[in-house]
Amino acid sequence: MAKAVTPHPKNGAPPLDFSSYSFENLLEIKRELDAEVDSRKAKEIESLRAKVHEQAKALGVTVEELIGVSAVRKLQTKHPRGKQPAKYRGPGGEEWSGRGPAPRWMKPYLAKGKTKKDFLIK
Repeated sequence: MAKAVTPHPKNGAPPLDFSSYSFENLLEIKRELDAEVDSRKAKEIESLRAKVHEQAKALGVTVEELIGVSAVRKLQTKHPRGKQPAKYRGPGGEEWSGRGPAPRWMKPYLAKGKTKKDFLIK
């Protein structure tokens, strides 16, 4: 006996059945769906942005005033004493203060057997 297809509660369409698709097909569908979701999300954000700007303009205020963000922000470094001087320099002129995890440019060299001392600025 055939299984009855019940319509999807939101749009009246029958539910989707992915059981007959191969794994590769499902991955491709997922990639396409993710791309479509990202595209539509970007459009929705842009539409909302335009509406907010329009409403703020109608009120005679800026978006910054509307949401309570200061128009002038002082750029702050994470370190209270400011940016730290470079302690290491890579072959391409890249610099690193030695704070935090090793930078991307250094990791391949460390994997090949070099040490951080090889990059010390003299």
